[in-house]
Amino acid sequence: MKLLIDRVRPYVANGKLKGKKAVVISPAAEGPSACGPLIEMFRMSFDYLEVKFTGKILAQADERGEIKDNHEVLKNAYDLGASF
Repeated sequence: MKLLIDRVRPYVANGKLKGKKAVVISPAAEGPSACGPLIEMFRMSFDYLEVKFTGKILAQADERGEIKDNHEVLKNAYDLGASF
């Protein structure tokens, strides 16, 4: 998270990210219920950057490529992307 803030901090001064939209996508072995603190950290960072937090896609996954079989998560991701 610190790396993200360090990298985007210059954009706070010039306002180039102000009004942009952001989505958080996070697979976790523990599932979506374990992502609360992560989402809150991103939400606070987006507020600092004046970026609009527009949604999140959270899924349970242990291995690379496992999400391909989770049709509900894929549909949610598609619907979120289509809403822009």
